Amino acid sequence: MINASIMALINGLMFTLVLHASGQIDILCQELKNISKNILVHKSSMSVLHVLIKRHKRIISFSYNIEKLFSSISLMQIVVDTLVICCLGFLIIISIHNETGTSMIMKIILSYIALTTEVFVICFAGEYLSLKGDSIISSTYDTLWYDMPSTQARIILFVIMRSQKRLTITAGKMIDMSFETFTNIMKASVSYISVLNAMY
Repeated sequence: MINASIMALINGLMFTLVLHASGQIDILCQELKNISKNILVHKSSMSVLHVLIKRHKRIISFSYNIEKLFSSISLMQIVVDTLVICCLGFLIIISIHNETGTSMIMKIILSYIALTTEVFVICFAGEYLSLKGDSIISSTYDTLWYDMPSTQARIILFVIMRSQKRLTITAGKMIDMSFETFTNIMKASVSYISVLNAMY
């Protein structure tokens, strides 16, 4: 119970930080749309662009800090959860073969669902942050940068180029946490369970 509470707290903290970064990205995208609307009425000032660039830089820095903080934690969670999911799947197979009773099978299945949910939350947070990061590119590109003066248009182009580096959460700086990673973890778990079943 203590382990589950600590993991839930860590996952909640990670998801809260990702949601905060996503909210800041939404504010940045809205301000980029406002620049696009106001450019036809009057030329957008350089000071507004500088504020947006600083905000974009802070978002990138904040996302990098989230990734740095949770990279090793995510790696440990993914490795341990994958092994425990394999063992729980194997226990389900053993329980079905030995006919130990529905209460034991239900406990194992609930544990299996809890661990699968934990892995899903980590992967969902990484995927959500990546999708929000991609929205900066589209919002910046949708501004009327081609109607701006050349100095301001160059600044917008640099924002587009900087936004192409993907915002993500990784597991040990090796694997991006995404839905594809979640699918691969579940495939690997099922493969290990089938190997253990064949050996049993």
